[in-house]
Amino acid sequence: MGRRITQLPEQEKLTVFDKSARLYDLIYGKMKDYPRDAEKIHHLLQEIQPRAKTILDVGCGTGEHARQLAERFGYQVDGLDINPAFTEIAAAKNPAGRFVTADMSGFDMRRTYDVVTCLFGSIGYATSVERTISALSCFARHLSPDGVLLVEPWFTPEAWHPPGLFLMPVEEDNLKVCRMSLSGQEGRIATVHFHYLVGTPESISHFEEDHRLLLLSRDEMAECFARAGLSVMHRAGFHEKDQRGLYVARKMPS
Repeated sequence: MGRRITQLPEQEKLTVFDKSARLYDLIYGKMKDYPRDAEKIHHLLQEIQPRAKTILDVGCGTGEHARQLAERFGYQVDGLDINPAFTEIAAAKNPAGRFVTADMSGFDMRRTYDVVTCLFGSIGYATSVERTISALSCFARHLSPDGVLLVEPWFTPEAWHPPGLFLMPVEEDNLKVCRMSLSGQEGRIATVHFHYLVGTPESISHFEEDHRLLLLSRDEMAECFARAGLSVMHRAGFHEKDQRGLYVARKMPS
């Protein structure tokens, strides 16, 4: 089993996905094509950083990207997430990896990496410009001198269109889950309120979660990268229908 370390201050122990962590793979395994993601990341790295061997995945979730990148392409992958249940699951999937429970805006892995990734819009959970810059600065400090940073952004203000009502049902033997979400907006914060209905042969339970993510334009994101000491370019994302794209960054020369 991979190693787990906690760097999270006591006041940060309540996290996003704190109630639904054990359902995450069940739900997102139906929504995301992790093998395709890993293949596209690998092909991109072969193009821009072909000597890359080590990856730090920030906002690693349950470690499925890490598993695909390690098992299929031979990368040595560590991960970081604010949710201790996620890092527990990720460590079990990735015996060779080191998985840390910490806030992306302030962490220290005590080493550098050829690649740092922050995927699936996770950067949006740094819910202010200051925290976004702090997160990007942390990413930069963990890059090797010629390392590369890959960030899949959250939505821009122009691309966020609340209210939006979405339904995701999932069925397996002896487990049925219905997740319904309602999106909204409070100033520059995108809000997503989730309702989960979880049924087993023994019982049916219900719980709710609230998610808040920062809406930044491409120009605002570029400014955050610059203030973190990173030069950045925006390019097409991993998926044809993904309008958010991908930021590829390197440390600015000293």
